[in-house]
Amino acid sequence: MWALTLVLMSQAWSQPAAELWSAGKRVEAIEFLSVAAAKDPKDDALHRRLAEAELEVHWYAAALRHAEGLGPQLDPLRALALYRLGEFERALQFFSREDPEALLRRIDCLEALARFEEADLELKRLLERVGEGDPRLPLLRARSAARLGKPDEAQRWYRRALETDPVDPGALFGLGQLLVKQGEREQGMTLLAEHRRVTPLIDQLDFARRAVDLAPLHGPNHASVGDAERALGRIDAADLAYRRASQLARPEELAPIALRQARLMHEDRGELDGAVALLDAGFERCRDARLAVRAGDLLLEVQRRPEALRRFEAAAALRPDDPQIAKRLREARGGD
Repeated sequence: MWALTLVLMSQAWSQPAAELWSAGKRVEAIEFLSVAAAKDPKDDALHRRLAEAELEVHWYAAALRHAEGLGPQLDPLRALALYRLGEFERALQFFSREDPEALLRRIDCLEALARFEEADLELKRLLERVGEGDPRLPLLRARSAARLGKPDEAQRWYRRALETDPVDPGALFGLGQLLVKQGEREQGMTLLAEHRRVTPLIDQLDFARRAVDLAPLHGPNHASVGDAERALGRIDAADLAYRRASQLARPEELAPIALRQARLMHEDRGELDGAVALLDAGFERCRDARLAVRAGDLLLEVQRRPEALRRFEAAAALRPDDPQIAKRLREARGGD
């Protein structure tokens, strides 16, 4: 990512844009920069800052447009924007062959263009620079081995990639296809089915992360990241996203986030008391009866009736005419 905030704050004239950006109002910050750039088309520094801002929020075509004529110092920006737009041939002319991150993307571009011999040469170059430790290398090595007619080696590297990330779509698809070709049809088809399952979830996660980049201080955006991570089985990442969402959420936004985080705590981690504590804390912040009801339900499931009753009573104080809460009160009291 581009450290735009620090760049913006270094210039007094850009202080309004810097303040908007720091406040998470990134569209407004870009609008401010766009107006300023239109007024002074010869200010290269201003156009550079505008292009960098647009890249951060994934406005790739706009970033390319505002980077026009600004010189080779913005080649990394051009390369990444073109890569994200799927213009792989054009992107190659701007990607460095020395930087490991750029080399990774060069390999992706070359594979997408079916220029496999060049991709394998770039992979050798990358290995010389980063060694064997980079977790993204096993998938690249697996694809290379498969192309070179080395199925056993490819299978080994695909499995290594899945050890690092069990839902890596490239590894699931590659290993699934390889196993089917090798006669291990049942296992291969299972992996291909898993690939079909996770592919839309990866897209969902990417969309959620883009929303965070656009409005990083909006709690529900982080909760959407948590939803996607949880669906992929990445429980720790989901929990972190939900916690960040709870920290940022306004009171009226909090209840749905707390309910999802408590569900993760209870269903995925088996921590009922932790889930109840989350719901209680959320209830204190936003006084939403749904949180007290859910905490009561969890406690009632394990026959902790007095504790459940207190939560239902708190919910009833907010919604005294709710028949479902009244039903729960009777059950917590033993049916009287």
